[in-house]
Amino acid sequence: MKTILKPMNLFWLIAVIIFAIIFIYSDKDISLDSTSSHITKIHYADGITPTHLQLIEKFNKKYNGRIEVVPIDLPFNKFSTNERKELLARALRSKSEKIDLFAVDIVWGYRFAKWAENLTSYFSKEMLGTMIEPILPTCYYNDSLFAFPFTIDIATMYYRDDLLQNLPNYSEIKHKLENSITWEDFIQLGLKLNDSQKPFFSFPASDYEGLICGFTEMILNQDRNFFDNGKIDLTRPESVRALTTLTDLINKYSLTPKAVTAFTEHPCHRFYIDNNGYFVRSWPTFFSENYSTIDTAIRDDIKRIPTPHFRGTKPAVVYGGWNLVVSKFSEHKPEVLEFIRFLLRPESQQELFEGNGSLPVLKSVYENSDVEDAEVLNYYKKQIEFGVHRPLLEDYSRISDIISYYVHKALLQEIGVEEALFEATRMVNSNEVIFK
Repeated sequence: MKTILKPMNLFWLIAVIIFAIIFIYSDKDISLDSTSSHITKIHYADGITPTHLQLIEKFNKKYNGRIEVVPIDLPFNKFSTNERKELLARALRSKSEKIDLFAVDIVWGYRFAKWAENLTSYFSKEMLGTMIEPILPTCYYNDSLFAFPFTIDIATMYYRDDLLQNLPNYSEIKHKLENSITWEDFIQLGLKLNDSQKPFFSFPASDYEGLICGFTEMILNQDRNFFDNGKIDLTRPESVRALTTLTDLINKYSLTPKAVTAFTEHPCHRFYIDNNGYFVRSWPTFFSENYSTIDTAIRDDIKRIPTPHFRGTKPAVVYGGWNLVVSKFSEHKPEVLEFIRFLLRPESQQELFEGNGSLPVLKSVYENSDVEDAEVLNYYKKQIEFGVHRPLLEDYSRISDIISYYVHKALLQEIGVEEALFEATRMVNSNEVIFK
């Protein structure tokens, strides 16, 4: 089996040091009574937001003297999705008892199943029946429930409505945008605006999972069954069309700045905001993550819309989201399960939506008219109907690393579109590996 080694950098040295510090000091984050020897401490690794902390504090207060959740923060502004995945994997390979519960991207499941406690006997069919349907398939491996749904995301595009209002056909454009504009019309809109002072479309295009989300969405928009037989063939017309469109946005039309090829999501958001961009690709959490950095004068002018689709096809939006996994090395599984049930209460799911923008996994929350921003939640309820999954394959992590590597090379024009897709297909099917 061949491997490709990417150039080494300081990330892993720094990341390991940071992770070690997090482990050492995590016990001091939220403690109601750290002197008690009767408290069971459970360590929970996730991107810990203020809303997560509020829920943890509520749980710790409810179970004061018995259970204490100790958060291990892996923030997205410091760790990309891929980096977070590798940090967790390295910790679990060592059979660490320091992580009891951790959140994984919904497509990482098979990578982490070998370190996961089988949850099948802990949750009833009735409980599982309260979950929205798209998320459950990501929690099973070999018919065993190895993870539990926590939050779901839907790819979302945001745009500055005020920058388009002076166009003579503004109403027509707005209608198209709100109903998923075609890529063809989207590109023509950018060329018509011809504004070299503001980036037209920003999307995270670094060599990482976020790039794969957009690329696979464009493929599945054309053919929902593209990955169904489990065989990866990226030389087909759908993937060629998808990658050609992405490379043309940057290199042919100059509608997307070349700078995006170095951006994961958070730098992409900052670039869009700082440069008064027209459109940006993101997730439902965009506003909560960037609220303080968006000028108050334009906050109401940034609108959410579906991502584009190709003419003659059905719109598709890719799913993201996070599942909860109980480490099989944990010595406190009953207490961890109690915390999971707490996080899956309707009140907790509602709080996560209202505080973070994370979409609930419980059906009942979507039916609750008392939810703050119920209109936004209803919008996403409709968008879920157009949702598509990245391929749920056992070897997905290896496959994704290879595809993102070659897609990124094509965006940089280091390799042609067809050559990039041929090499990615060849490498995937020959079981080669890229170490990042």
